[in-house]
Amino acid sequence: MKNYQEKIKHELLKFKKLGVDKKIYERFLKKISSTDRLTKEVNLDEHICAFFVPINRKTKSIYLTHHIKADDWIPPGGHIKLNEYPIETVIREFEEELSHKITKDQIEIFNLSVKDVRGNPRSPCLLHFDFWYLVDVPKINFNFLKKEFYDAYWHSFDEALGKIKTPKYNQIIRILKEVI
Repeated sequence: MKNYQEKIKHELLKFKKLGVDKKIYERFLKKISSTDRLTKEVNLDEHICAFFVPINRKTKSIYLTHHIKADDWIPPGGHIKLNEYPIETVIREFEEELSHKITKDQIEIFNLSVKDVRGNPRSPCLLHFDFWYLVDVPKINFNFLKKEFYDAYWHSFDEALGKIKTPKYNQIIRILKEVI
């Protein structure tokens, strides 16, 4: 597992070079350095996850899902599995949740967040350490996973910002709006 920890640290370093929030980066680094129990299978309370944000740069649009457990409009994503790397999670979850295959070439690192999810009766988790990735895709109607999402579709950034209730996620999408 130490090798896995080192590979996750290496992935995290890419985000530091991108200039993400230093405090959040330091929380990630502390978590990853303190335990090899990083995934939900071995640590139900606190674990790493990956968000993937489907974007279309031509139309300046973003694909959001009305997530059942989160009861919020958020990008798709999921828990990173044991010995899986975040980019592998993005590829796997994209196909599982949106029924669409992507390649590593379409994925771009973007941001990090730490989300306290305790108090959500729909989730046994307490704390998520989220890697955020952008996925530039054609603006198509994905066949989204109905058991995970009430609804899902493309939005303008302003429309998306009006729907996302989670302040941390809203802030990340505001940053994205500025760079797209």
